[in-house]
Amino acid sequence: MKHLITIVAMSLTLTVTAQNTFSHKSKNAEVILLSEGQRVSNLNNLIGLTPEIIAEVAPDKTFPGATNAFLIRSGGKNILIDTGHGRELFNNLKAFGVSPQDIDVILITHLHGDHIGGLVKEGVRTFPKAGLYLSKKEFESASENALKIINQYSQDMVLFDPGIDSPERVYEGVKSMACYGHTPGHTAFIIDDLVIWGDLTHAMAVQMPYPNIAITYDTDPEMAIKSRLKMLDYIVQNRLKAAGMHIPYPGIGSVKANDKGGFVFEPAYFK
Repeated sequence: MKHLITIVAMSLTLTVTAQNTFSHKSKNAEVILLSEGQRVSNLNNLIGLTPEIIAEVAPDKTFPGATNAFLIRSGGKNILIDTGHGRELFNNLKAFGVSPQDIDVILITHLHGDHIGGLVKEGVRTFPKAGLYLSKKEFESASENALKIINQYSQDMVLFDPGIDSPERVYEGVKSMACYGHTPGHTAFIIDDLVIWGDLTHAMAVQMPYPNIAITYDTDPEMAIKSRLKMLDYIVQNRLKAAGMHIPYPGIGSVKANDKGGFVFEPAYFK
């Protein structure tokens, strides 16, 4: 698996490339990757690394990553899952014939800047007709800067409680599950057989084979690890696919358990 991820990283630059969109069709929806680009990061922010783990999965002391959002087309609706920084979001949407006015709903996994940056431009909301859905716990923990952004949608904001042990409906064709730890109200969304897990992982090359590795960005690293293990087990047991905001291109794939207590991610386009 490390070799697959390495191949992807080698084929990409730190700027946005032609590989910033990818379409996955499920039973009732089309899920489209909206990537703001690929990157290579160092290991400095990872918690719990050992020299043995580094030698095995990141001998060059780097790992590939990305910043992604997703567009869901289902039941005649255009649904955004997060908005990234907002740098390439609108170009990516335009490539699929979608304007900001066409977005019906925006579901937010959590309130970090690389997930809500596209909601506002120059102090004005960028999606004039969209409802904004956010977990109650995440709203209650929002920073002042995050509130300035999401309050632009205050008249169209819906707060919800995600499912804890099983998915709960949050919008037409979309369910939610709590993945607390990265932030207090971090939430994953499920569309048909696909889990969009937000920031359940940041360093796929490391955290899939070693899911007990946390990152300093986690509000509660121990809880983030528990949520990661719980969701990965849920995905494997239910034979679901996965997508994430920091999974390298194409951002979507399959998850399998390995025989060492970890997991393997197989990118969709290698199949």
